[in-house]
Amino acid sequence: MALLLGIDFGTSYFKVGLFEATGDLRGLGRIAVDKVSQTPGRSELPLDRFWQLLRAGLTEALSQAKAHPAEIVGLSYSSQANTFVLLDREDKPLTPLVIWNDKRAHPVDPAVVEFGRTAQFQRTTGFAGMGAEFAAVKWRWFQVNEPALWARVKRVMTLPEYFTFALTGEVTGDASTAALTGLYATAGGGWWSDALEFYRVPPAALSKPLRPGSPCGMTLPRAGELLGLTPGVKFAVGGLDHYMAAIGSGIGRLGEASISTGTVLAALQLVDRVEAVPDCYHGPHFDGGFYRLAFDPAGATQLEEYQRQFAPQLSIAQLTALAATVPPGASAETAMGGESQPAHAAAVRGLMERISETQRCLLQRLQPDRPASRVIATGGGARSGEWLQIKADILGVTVVAPRCHERACLGAAAFASVAAELFPQVPAALLAMVHAERVVQPQADAVAVYARARAAGTR
Repeated sequence: MALLLGIDFGTSYFKVGLFEATGDLRGLGRIAVDKVSQTPGRSELPLDRFWQLLRAGLTEALSQAKAHPAEIVGLSYSSQANTFVLLDREDKPLTPLVIWNDKRAHPVDPAVVEFGRTAQFQRTTGFAGMGAEFAAVKWRWFQVNEPALWARVKRVMTLPEYFTFALTGEVTGDASTAALTGLYATAGGGWWSDALEFYRVPPAALSKPLRPGSPCGMTLPRAGELLGLTPGVKFAVGGLDHYMAAIGSGIGRLGEASISTGTVLAALQLVDRVEAVPDCYHGPHFDGGFYRLAFDPAGATQLEEYQRQFAPQLSIAQLTALAATVPPGASAETAMGGESQPAHAAAVRGLMERISETQRCLLQRLQPDRPASRVIATGGGARSGEWLQIKADILGVTVVAPRCHERACLGAAAFASVAAELFPQVPAALLAMVHAERVVQPQADAVAVYARARAAGTR
């Protein structure tokens, strides 16, 4: 049977999914990423460990699927942005993978801050400001603090670019993650010469950014040594993780926008053009349009932290079920840390409502003049029916939960299916592979309760 491999390069976990062309998940490897920090503020992953983790994930997925690597016909990925490696003139690594949350470039050079605030920067890239987490800011740090190492650099590659190059030999990547480097002209396409000059990065050091989903060669024999794949697996470039989760959730067909409840909160909507919208980012969509993205760092880990600290004897599913016993808007923050089930119910309900309210604000940020009427929920929060109802009531819209929980992996598998020529185009692949499992309608009484609380300033 033909299988499609979709890999999600998360910050905390790598997920390796094997799918059929129907969208059914046959096997999943979920591997914790054990980053190292030899110096305070550093966050790195040795490349040999990177491949070990991926190989372990693929081995687990193949075992669950009772499949052989030869059955894999297509491959793509979903990726974090701004994680990178530096390569020398023989394409050997000069650094481990430097993870995006590495703080070596903090505090940021004031000249970098000023450059990111310019109107031209915002119009060109589709977002405002550059912090220490951006790859180009750390490249500037290497130039200043490790000039001898920087002098040996031939290529600067983000994680998805390095992954593509290592498996296929193609010096390419995806424009979706490139758009979050601050070096990419998102509105017009291609690397932005002014930014390359500012950060002193020669164009020859960069990979060619392709539209998400573009076919890009096939695996070489060394893919077997690195990952255990057979040669000749068709490859497609993927995209940014939040975008790929939206793709794997049916955005544009099952809903007009997506909300993600994971390590961070995010909202994403497809748009026709790149605009300087406050606190939003932009990237290219596979069909020639764009997506607009808004983040908030206070994600679902709040719920996990509550469970660990106050209710280790209860699962997250049990806690969210308890929250459903509390009426809308009646949660009490004073219950935080209580030992009784009613106390847990009220506290967890409060957390779920506040997180959902943050997502409502993120959606408003995207297109305040064009609010979505149907929203797709992704991430761990989409697995809870109780939480889906809270989201629908607070947002005041229909909320859709897709059948597959590993939406970023599924989005990558859909791209891979087109590279493998199982489908002629991405829309046809998504129609066949992405399905809704649950559609939740807002409850008028609950919507009114939340609206009154919002108007009174209590929410």
